[in-house]
Amino acid sequence: MPLFINIVCLTLFSFWFTPIVQATEPLADLKTSFSARTYPIGAQFAASPGIALPIWGDTSTWKYGYARLGLNLASSLVVNRAGVEIQVNPISILGLSAGYDTGVRNITPKYLDCSLYECNHRLDRKYLKMLLLGASHGVILSVMGRYEELRAYGSRKPFFDEMTLLVGSSTGENVLTWNPALLYVLNENWKLGATSLYSHALDTGDYSHLYGPVGSYTVSPQFNILGGGGLNRSPVVHSGWAAFFVLQYTVEPSLSIVDLPLRKKSYLGIF
Repeated sequence: MPLFINIVCLTLFSFWFTPIVQATEPLADLKTSFSARTYPIGAQFAASPGIALPIWGDTSTWKYGYARLGLNLASSLVVNRAGVEIQVNPISILGLSAGYDTGVRNITPKYLDCSLYECNHRLDRKYLKMLLLGASHGVILSVMGRYEELRAYGSRKPFFDEMTLLVGSSTGENVLTWNPALLYVLNENWKLGATSLYSHALDTGDYSHLYGPVGSYTVSPQFNILGGGGLNRSPVVHSGWAAFFVLQYTVEPSLSIVDLPLRKKSYLGIF
């Protein structure tokens, strides 16, 4: 709750000291993706439709703010999730989000003993998230922080969360995740750098940490490929080397600062 209060206060503070201009019409957006990892092995399709409203400033620069309401849909056939998210960017480079997500699981991972942990049935999560972006002289910095409250249904065993790779207590779990990334722009297509993804279960003390190199290749203004690898450390899921990649396709650009080059043109015009 203190984290939620701090986020609300920061948002109100930003609005109070920011010149407000008349908002334009709401803008719809849609991104789709396919992601996969080698260890623990997994893959999923995802789609994130939403609608955003500019609040202030000039969206052709980084000096603007907006609010967005969106859906998060994902499926790997054995795990299916759906959620809703409210996002407020008091300025384009700082995003503050609150969301709810529910999923139904039917998995039997080889890397975990599901007689000891609840691996199936429904898993709900409520979360608060912060995303800060910055760029200067060809260097891009991204810092994501996320607080989650997880609740599993089914047996009263400790449960396994396949997203964070953490084991939570039978009564629920509170999770903190930090994900900084640093990229260097080599040219208009390639970006290379490093990232760290650390998740910590506050009740059980479990943790998961993946760190290593990461790269991004822009195939076209709409199509981007992200990939990387490194060592995945966890006391429950045995530590091992892992690789991952994400294929992302933008159907309609959002008001995110990342989509600034696409904003002048709606490529498929489906909205």
